[in-house]
Order: sequence, then C-alpha cells, then structure tokens
Amino acid sequence: MIDKPTTIGKQKNYLILFTLFIILFTACQNEYMDIPDTGRKIVINGLITTDTLLNVNITKSTYISEVSGTASLSRYDIDSAEVYFYQNNILIDSLHHDHYDSHEIFNVFYYGNYWSRSLYPLPGKEYKVVVKKPSLPDASAITTIPEQVRIERVDTSWVILSPGEYYVSDVGLKLKIEFSDPVYRTNYYLFRMYKNTYWENDSLYVPYSSEIIRFNCQDPLVEEKLNYVDGYEAIVFSDRVINGQKYSINVIVKGESIGKPFTDDPELSYVNHRKSLSFKLYSITEEYFRYIQTLYLYSKNYGNPFAEPVLVNSNVNGGYGMFSGASVSSDSIVFRY
Repeated sequence: MIDKPTTIGKQKNYLILFTLFIILFTACQNEYMDIPDTGRKIVINGLITTDTLLNVNITKSTYISEVSGTASLSRYDIDSAEVYFYQNNILIDSLHHDHYDSHEIFNVFYYGNYWSRSLYPLPGKEYKVVVKKPSLPDASAITTIPEQVRIERVDTSWVILSPGEYYVSDVGLKLKIEFSDPVYRTNYYLFRMYKNTYWENDSLYVPYSSEIIRFNCQDPLVEEKLNYVDGYEAIVFSDRVINGQKYSINVIVKGESIGKPFTDDPELSYVNHRKSLSFKLYSITEEYFRYIQTLYLYSKNYGNPFAEPVLVNSNVNGGYGMFSGASVSSDSIVFRY
C-alpha cells in the first residue's frame, strides 16, 4: 500500500523535470534576427558657439554588423562633402574639410572636421546647415543661438579639501561663479573650465596649451554631471529653480590639477611663466539640453543588454545627429610666478 503512491510520486517528478527541460531547451535556442539595412545616411554633430569659428562634424551612419568596439568616429569621416551654412535663410559660407580624428561617442562637444575660415555665429540668429554628398541623401538641420547670459563675478578662495586621495597636496581652489538668469524666457546652461599655459618669448606670453580642467560641484541646481573621471568636465542645468534670479554656483578644483602656485611638484606642473583658468558659461538650447540628457542616459546603459532602450534626441532632417548652438560668456583668473 505504500509503494504505489511512492512510484506515482516519482513519475510526477520525472514529468515535471522533463517539462522544465523542454521549456529551458526551447528558451535557449538561438533565434536569428534579420535587421534590415536601410542604407547609409549623413550624420551631423555640432555645437556652434559664439567664441569659435563655425564648424560641424560630418560622418556617415553604419550598419550594425560594421560597428567595431572602438569609440573613435574618425574612420566614418566624410572628407568630400559640400557643407553650406545659412544665416536667417541667407547663404553665408561653404565650409572646408580639416581632418580631425579625436571624436568620442560620449563627448558632448564634437569639434568639427568642417570649418569656416572667418565667420563666428551670432546670438539671436538662426543658422541652417545643409550637407550634400554623392551616393548619400542630403541632410540638414536648423538651430537658433540663444542670447548670452553673462558671468558677472568670480570670487576665489583657497580651501583644505575633504579627506581623500591626493598626490602631493590637499589644498584646493574654491570658485563662486555669479550670474543673473533672465526672467523673460526659459534658460538652459552648461558650465566648463579650461587651464591655459603660456611661455615667455621676447617679453611676450605665447599660448602653449589649453585643456579642460575637472572640478567638483555639489550644487542642487545641477541636473547633469558629465564625464566623471576624478571630477566633472562640465555641468548642465536649467533655470526651473532660479527663474529670473541672481545665482552663484560653487565649484572646487584640486590644487594639484592646477599645478603652480598650489604645488611645485614637477610631474604635475608645467615649467612656464604664466597660467590662467578660464570659466565658460554656455547658454544652450533646450534641444541640446535634451540631447545631453538622453546621450548620457544611453551611455549609462551602454553594454547592458537588459537595460531599457534609449532614443538619443536628434534634430537632423534626412540623416542623424544633433546640431545646436550656444552663446558663451567667459571670465578668467591669471597666476603669475
């Protein structure tokens, strides 16, 4: 009387295991996905700014099977396109090709491989770029440069940094960047810093190098913090909290990132006669603000097969990419020694 139910129980267990095996075997089968190749299109990437000659980066799209693991876009450059710029619907320039091979997928600034020889964009003007290349569909995009929001004041002070890992010094520079947000429109901003070095030549200071300098910022106003590697390369925010008000953003830079006069360590300082820090407040368009948000959401999910897909914001007709503009306000401090 005991063996019979035991045998039935074993049979049920075998049936359950067999069913699970069939389910798992079926689920693990490779299913071939035929993703259609819709052809190549022109890719336009560019942020035209009032402090830089008109420029834009022109590449071409690729099919998914052609993409390698590299982040470089230079091998997709188009070196023989016709690139036309219009200001308020009037043709003003035809850009020339100047090969530039340092484009990075997750960098918000795409300095161009096509440049104007003399023209800078102006605040309040509408700009249209039209790109033509045989065998590829024409592509175009339009943007309007926002009005400038000026940096009104920069206050500095030396501080002792919070406990952490430092090479030679825990001294830092605290900066208070003050500006007034216009009340009559919605505004979007990007803030970035540069370190500039100069050599003395016949009593003249000759520019030697300019590089992005990383900083830290814990201001609650900030909505995006870009390219975090031992500090931020840029911060992005809107005026939804400070609309129409005067405001100051506090940022901190490690002294060892600056070098002299904060440290004399030869490996962290250039031997030169002058150094400056420049601060740039970019008044950007809403579409560029949304582009940055979606681009960095995509980059956070990059390589994760289970993440929700992210559609990066684009405004190019007939192709792909982002074309936008910004007005720039600059200020600087100079170290002499």
